[in-house]
Amino acid sequence: MKEDLTCIIVDDEAKARKVLRSMCVEYCSNLTILAEADSVDSAKELIDQHNPDFVFLDIRMPVKNGFQLMESYDPIPFKVIFTTAYDEYAVQAFKFAAVEYLLKPIDIDELVGAVEKIRKSRRKSNEDEKMVALKMNINENAGNRIALSTAEGYIFVSPSKIIRCEAYGNYTRVFQEGTKPILITKTLKYFDELLTDMDFFRAHKSHLINLHHTRQFLKGKAAKIIMSDGSEVEVSVRRRDALVKTLSSFGDK
Repeated sequence: MKEDLTCIIVDDEAKARKVLRSMCVEYCSNLTILAEADSVDSAKELIDQHNPDFVFLDIRMPVKNGFQLMESYDPIPFKVIFTTAYDEYAVQAFKFAAVEYLLKPIDIDELVGAVEKIRKSRRKSNEDEKMVALKMNINENAGNRIALSTAEGYIFVSPSKIIRCEAYGNYTRVFQEGTKPILITKTLKYFDELLTDMDFFRAHKSHLINLHHTRQFLKGKAAKIIMSDGSEVEVSVRRRDALVKTLSSFGDK
């Protein structure tokens, strides 16, 4: 049986709140909407009063935005699902910060999936770290850089400068142009899901490569790809044909 969840909807547009409420009632079981708010100030009052499990939060609102609501809490005592009309690249910032988000107009399957993720992760209290990363990524959007979490804090990385990513247990070593590799506290699967649309290719279970940095493909029993920094990356047998096909068509872009 699904665990009960409670939430509050925060959006300055009445129509948007109405649509989201209707979708939640029809498609999200065991979810109780405690209240709705049209501003940051009213949202804070309702959150303090009801103590919801999570909040559907619009970012762009007049007077105060969604980030200012988050900044009013330390620590943040609830989960967040952002509802946003941000453009495509800014949405990538949401992904890199590992926050739940719904792009307007909201898709039913994505709504249900986001709520279920909240249900599964409700006992984890890492919202503060996610909000820091998200704000950094949104602010860095104009410079096409992303904020990534390391053991020491956050670093800014340009995806175009990343040569390759290598699995290192539950961490990932990121190799960039002109600098030493850095260790990021995310799995390679995480990077694979986020960077594939940015011309990255999973050549091996332990390697993700930037196609713009490939220089040579070595055939043979143990196929390898030579990268722009001279490193050799093993290509798995099951990924070999797909890589050759991708590289053949990549030059036409």
